[in-house]
Amino acid sequence: MDYQSHIVQGKHRKIPVGKIVSYVVFTIWIFLTVFPLVWMTWSSFKTNEELTLDSMSFPRELFDNINDEYIVIKQELNIMPDYDPADTRPRLIIESAVIGYSRRMMLWYPLKEELPPELANLKPGDGLRLNQLPPHIQSQISWLTIWYNFTQSFMRGGLAAKALNSLMYSVLGSMSIVLLSLMMGFGLSKMKFRRLSGVINATVGFGYLINITSVIIPLYLLMSAVGLTDTHVGVILVYTAFGLPMAVMLTTQFIRGLPDSLVESAFIDGAGTMRTFFQIIVPMSIPVAATIAIFNVLGIWNEFLLVLIVASTEGTKSLPVGVYSFSGLTSTQLGWQLAAMFMALLPVVIFYFVFNKQIAKGVVGGAIKG
Repeated sequence: MDYQSHIVQGKHRKIPVGKIVSYVVFTIWIFLTVFPLVWMTWSSFKTNEELTLDSMSFPRELFDNINDEYIVIKQELNIMPDYDPADTRPRLIIESAVIGYSRRMMLWYPLKEELPPELANLKPGDGLRLNQLPPHIQSQISWLTIWYNFTQSFMRGGLAAKALNSLMYSVLGSMSIVLLSLMMGFGLSKMKFRRLSGVINATVGFGYLINITSVIIPLYLLMSAVGLTDTHVGVILVYTAFGLPMAVMLTTQFIRGLPDSLVESAFIDGAGTMRTFFQIIVPMSIPVAATIAIFNVLGIWNEFLLVLIVASTEGTKSLPVGVYSFSGLTSTQLGWQLAAMFMALLPVVIFYFVFNKQIAKGVVGGAIKG
């Protein structure tokens, strides 16, 4: 009897439609999130021609390069050798006939003394194939060809200096936001200035409604008037100002949940305001501080518009602007741009995987006390 009733119950068991729908939505979300990253990764190893003809195909030309043809060219004023100018040994200048031919985009300078006589005596206009070169030169050129987009975008775009600028903006801007927001949160939540605190809270809340895009023109005019355009200090100050409203709201709510007795005990023991702040409030506010720091680092690292407008020289531009620099009115180096985009995104991905637990804990810690 029990067995039969079990069968009847099994027949009437409902299919978990909600769970199925949630899994389908989650799978679609993962695909929409991950596929662009995968596409960007393999497309960064493709030439401009491959990306133009078929953007969804897998890379081939940069990998299958052993039979690539090269043309011997003569030294010209627009050719900047990548070897030491003090090295006066005779060299052969060869240009790829496959990638950017006649645009002087892929050039190599093998020493004539390392080449067989029939190659060393070639004249401008003559052709050769990569597999005709000595093995060590073959392997070097073949390997550098695979990573051609990355090396060219890194050198021609000056991405090293721009990455350092992005790092400086992210670190110093986030540190300023964390420190100032904790100070304001401490004052607004634990100091006895109710009316003034209400006015400041309202002002901070209004500031949260303003973003850089909506005030970029008056902001630029104001920075020009005080001489802060095209300076690192000016960029960091703007990032700090626009990051403070959300940070102040988080720190105020978090610090308000801390026991008032901690602050009162510190004052009774003779501690001043600054000592109480740094020795009691800051250590106990690490969760919300971590939340603010992480999200501001990521936001500032990826920010584009502000630096594009206020930074006019290469010394102050950030990495996203360097990625954009490969787009022009007449032509766009898609391969270089995707490679630069990959290099700009890689630190963010690594940062997330390293600090994913801290991000989750920080979000929870910023929302509830403890």
